[in-house]
Formats: sequence, structure tokens, C-alpha cells
Amino acid sequence: MIWSVVSTVAGIAVVVYGLSDIFLTLVHPHARGRLSRAIVAGIWAVTSRFGSRVRAASGPLAAISVVFTWALIQAVGWALIYLPHVPDGFVYSDGIDPARYPDVLEALYFSLVSLSTLGFGEVVPADPFVRLLSPVQAVTGFVLLTGGATWLLQLFPTLARRRSAALYLTLLGRADYPDRIDRMDPASASGVIHTVAQQIASVRVDLSQSPESYYFREGEKPTSLGHALPVAQALAEAAAASSQESIRVAGSVLDDALDELDSSLRDEFGAVGDTRGDVIAAFARDHA
Repeated sequence: MIWSVVSTVAGIAVVVYGLSDIFLTLVHPHARGRLSRAIVAGIWAVTSRFGSRVRAASGPLAAISVVFTWALIQAVGWALIYLPHVPDGFVYSDGIDPARYPDVLEALYFSLVSLSTLGFGEVVPADPFVRLLSPVQAVTGFVLLTGGATWLLQLFPTLARRRSAALYLTLLGRADYPDRIDRMDPASASGVIHTVAQQIASVRVDLSQSPESYYFREGEKPTSLGHALPVAQALAEAAAASSQESIRVAGSVLDDALDELDSSLRDEFGAVGDTRGDVIAAFARDHA
């Protein structure tokens, strides 16, 4: 009796812990799921030891690993809840002898079938408690499947915005735009600077809402934001020294946007540096 209570309570605790991490990662706008964040950062740290080619796979590998870990936690948690009811709480189809299988594996099997909503039908719950819970787990599995898929798909627009901002800065750098800014039409130059500031601010928000996107390494230098950010810094410095007030104001906006990004890289991703340029260099090394 005591063992049954312990198994049930432990299962509920595991299920709630897994669901809380899913909620904090997928739904909460500011909080972070500690487990998912640890998995992503851990895979990044491990792959970084094997060179840039292996590190390039860390982002996709980490995202898939997080979703599979969520599924595994739910499967194990619900299996612990079902375990005290195996085998007496279930009805088995002809030809299946529950005595041939360990109770733990039977509970895990039924949990996996319910979580994936497969419904093979050879094992049917007969205990009222289990009959009530198995549809709840099926709903949980459906939410996990759709939520995980949506989370993975949402990462790609985030990466596209970051790569677009990097490519825009790269093109400005190739044109020596920061050095020519004071010889250009003030309205046009201000518009370009404000565009860059808006893109940097968008990257800052994306990193806050989808921190997992940080660990996706760019495959091409022109679309690597770490390599392109020095252009934004040079643009802000050139604007600050401009004789045109509109350009100086736009440069101030860009400088603040870069400061916000600098704070995010320091506080959320552990970038180290005495100056903003050092932090940008650290960001570039991470994505080299």
C-alpha cells in the first residue's frame, strides 16, 4: 500500500515537473525552463569541444533533444502512476500473457502508447482510476506533440530575422557606409541608421523570447550577426560624430539598441568582455 502511494506521488511529481518546464519554455513570455535551457547549453558546450563543424549541428540537435526529453519525462511519470495497477487494473487481449513481462515495462509500454495516442487496443485499462487518467495523458501527449512542433517551427523565423539583419549590415560594411555617412543626405542616412537599430532591437527581443535560437550557428559569414555587428558599432560611432543632428539622434538610438543587445549577451548567455566590442567579439567567436 505504501509503495503504491509512493509510486503514484512520484509519478505525479515527475509529470508536473515536466509540464512546468514545457509551460515555462513554450508559453511563459519571460521565464525559462531550467531543464530545457540546461540541455541546450550542455549540448552547445559539448559540441564546441569538437570544432566548428560539430558545433554547427548543436542547435538542431539540442532542440530535438529537448522535445524528446519532454516526451520521456511524461512517459516515465505516467508509468509510475500506472505501475501500482499493473497487471490487475488492465484487461489483455487473447494471446498476451502479462506474467511474461515485468510490471515496470508494462506500465511504461502503456504510458508510451497513451502518450503517443496510438491506441493499439491489446491492453485496455479496467481500473476506474486508470480509465479516467489514460485519456488525460492522451491529451497531454497531443499538446506535447503540437507544442513541440510549433516551438521548432517558430525558431526558423527568428533565425531568418537575425540572418537578414546580419546580411544588411554586411552589405553596408562592403559599401563603407559608416565612413561615408556625413557626406550623404541626412534624411536617407538617418533612415538607414534607424533601420539598423530596429533590426538590432528585433534580434534582442528574439533572443529574450527564444534563447534557444542563440545556439544555432550560422553556416555563412555574411549572415553571421557576430561578424556583422562591428559594422553597426562603427555606424553608431560615425553617427555620433556627425555634424547633422538627425544623424546624431539616429545614432543615439542605434547605440542604445546595441547596449540592450550587449546586456542580453552578458546576462543571458554569459558573454564576457570589458567593453561592448569585447562582447561582440565573444559573440562572433561563438558563431565562428
